[in-house]
Amino acid sequence: MMRKILAWKLIVLSVVFLILSVVGIVAALALNEPLTREGVARLDEVESELRLGEAALDKSHAQIERALGILDSTEAAFNQFTEDDPRAFFADVQTTLNDNLLPELETAQERLITARDTLENLRLLVFGINVAPFVSVNISDEMLTDLIDSADALESQITDVGKLAEQASVLLEDASQLFGGDLDESRASLEGFLADVEEYQAKVKGWREQVENIKNSLPVWMDFATIFLTLFLIWFGLSQVSLFLHGRAILRGENPWEGLRALFLIRERRKG
Repeated sequence: MMRKILAWKLIVLSVVFLILSVVGIVAALALNEPLTREGVARLDEVESELRLGEAALDKSHAQIERALGILDSTEAAFNQFTEDDPRAFFADVQTTLNDNLLPELETAQERLITARDTLENLRLLVFGINVAPFVSVNISDEMLTDLIDSADALESQITDVGKLAEQASVLLEDASQLFGGDLDESRASLEGFLADVEEYQAKVKGWREQVENIKNSLPVWMDFATIFLTLFLIWFGLSQVSLFLHGRAILRGENPWEGLRALFLIRERRKG
C-alpha cells in the first residue's frame, strides 16, 4: 500500500513539474522579446531624464560663468574707483549733507515759518486798518494771501528736500561700506558652486554612458538568460520523465534501483 502511495506521488509530482517545465520554456521564449523591449524603453526614459538633467547643469554652468564675468567687471570697476579713496569721498559728501545742508534746510524752514506768521499778522493788521473809516492801506489782501501760500509751498518743498538729503546720507553710508569691502567671499562661493556643477556634469555623463552600455547589452543578456533557462527547464523536464518512469515501475512492483544495482555489479566484476 505504501509503495502505491509513493508511486502515485512520484507520478503526480513528475507530471506537474513536467508541465511547469514546458510552460516555463514556452514563457521564456515568448517573453524574451517583450521583456527586452520593455527594458530598453525604461532605459530610454532614464537616459532622457539624465539628458534633461545634463542640459540643466549646462545651463547652470553657463549662468555661473556669466555671474563670475559680471563679478570680474564689477571688481575691476571697484578697483579703479577705489584708487581715489571712494570711502573718503563718500564720507566727505555725507558730512556735507549731515553737517551743512540739513542744518541749513532746517534754519531756512524755521525762517520761512517765521516769515509766514509775520505775513499772516500783517494781513490781519491791514484788514483791521482798512475796516476803520477814512483809512485805507494800499496793500491787497490777495497779494498777502499769495505770499503766505507761497511760503507754505516753499516750506513743504524744503521738508521734502530734507527727507531726500537724509535718504542720500543713508545711501552714501551703504555705498561706502560696499566699496570698502571686497568680493573675495562671493567669488569663492561662485567658484565652489561651479566646481560642484562640473563634478555633477561629469557624473551625469558617466551615468549616461553606463545606461547606453546597458541598453546595448540588454538584448544579449536577455537571450543568454532565455537560453540558460530553457536548457535548465529541458533538463529539469527530462528528470521528471525519469521520475515518472520510476513511479510506473514501482506501481508494477518492480524495483527501479535494480537496473542501477546490476550496472554497478557489472562494473565491479570488470574491475575484478
